[in-house]
Amino acid sequence: MTTSFRLTLRLAAVGGIVIVAALLYHGLRDRFFLPECDSERAKQTLADVLKQLKLEPVRYEPITVVSSSKTQVVCNATLPLPDGGGVAVDYSFYWQGSQANMKYSVARK
Repeated sequence: MTTSFRLTLRLAAVGGIVIVAALLYHGLRDRFFLPECDSERAKQTLADVLKQLKLEPVRYEPITVVSSSKTQVVCNATLPLPDGGGVAVDYSFYWQGSQANMKYSVARK
C-alpha cells in the first residue's frame, strides 16, 4: 500500500468514528439530560400538546426559563394565536425513573 492510500484510509476511518460518536451522543443525550425550555425537543412536545387542545400558535417564542436543575426544568410562555389572542403555558420537564416527563397548564388569553 502506498503512503497516500494509508493516509486517506486513516482520515476516512477517523471521519467515520466522529460521525458515529456524534450520532450516539445525540441519541443518548435525551436519556441523560432534560430538554431546555426553548430546545427543539421541548418546542415539539409543546406543539403536540397544544395541537391536541386545538391551539396552534403563530410562533413558539418568547419562552422563559423559570428555573433549571438536573431534576427539573420549569418554563413559561405566552404564545400568540392566529386570531390575535394568546395562550399562556406553564410547563416543566422532570425525571420519573429514567424517563423525562412533562407537566403543563394551559390558559387561553
